[in-house]
Amino acid sequence: MCFSAEASFVGAAVIGTAGVASLALVRDKREVPFAALPLAFGMHQALEGVTWLELEHRTQALLAGWGVHAWVFFAWALLPVYVPWSVWLLERDRARRRLMLPMVVMGGALSAYMLVHALEPEILVSVVGGNLDYEMNVPVPAWWLAVPYVAATCLTPVLSRSGWIVAFGLANFGAMIAAALIEARDYSSLWCTFAAFLSLIIVGYFISKARSRTSAAGVQRSGPVGPAPGLALDG
Repeated sequence: MCFSAEASFVGAAVIGTAGVASLALVRDKREVPFAALPLAFGMHQALEGVTWLELEHRTQALLAGWGVHAWVFFAWALLPVYVPWSVWLLERDRARRRLMLPMVVMGGALSAYMLVHALEPEILVSVVGGNLDYEMNVPVPAWWLAVPYVAATCLTPVLSRSGWIVAFGLANFGAMIAAALIEARDYSSLWCTFAAFLSLIIVGYFISKARSRTSAAGVQRSGPVGPAPGLALDG
């Protein structure tokens, strides 16, 4: 998270708690990966707190610790395939699932490519405007990575039938634009912070589903409404 290790750990606690809540509302095993996203984002924020501690008040350093590598792995090598896959698992409409599948494949290809770079022995981390900037030796223009990343993590949710999941995709796209406008250098750190808090939309999705199940169960218990005793239907 931006600003400090303490802020990162506080954010991790808030988002992680929300993640536990969404997992507690799961009733179908296909919902587990999507429900786990807030908890995963919470853990990711905690990893950034570890990176702040590894910097030891330096403004720039080559870091080789497990914290910085796990942060980069999650942000660049896991999310591009995990997000579209988790959304694809939830979708029941076959036509929409077919539209999502290319995004899952694209995200998987990007994840495989970025995994190699996430495993670099050392990663340069700099403090830029109170945020962290992670630099890797990727030999391609940034937009070559940005286009498939956005398609996989934002467009896939937008293709969902669920308004909550569509809102999650649109909100994340807005967060990406906001992070780019605020400061391009520490873009990854800013967007992941925004996305972490926007993942609370996922909790809203599962609360909404739980309420729908409760309402449906109430209707079933009440049973069909029949004619009052002693009254004829034909009048």
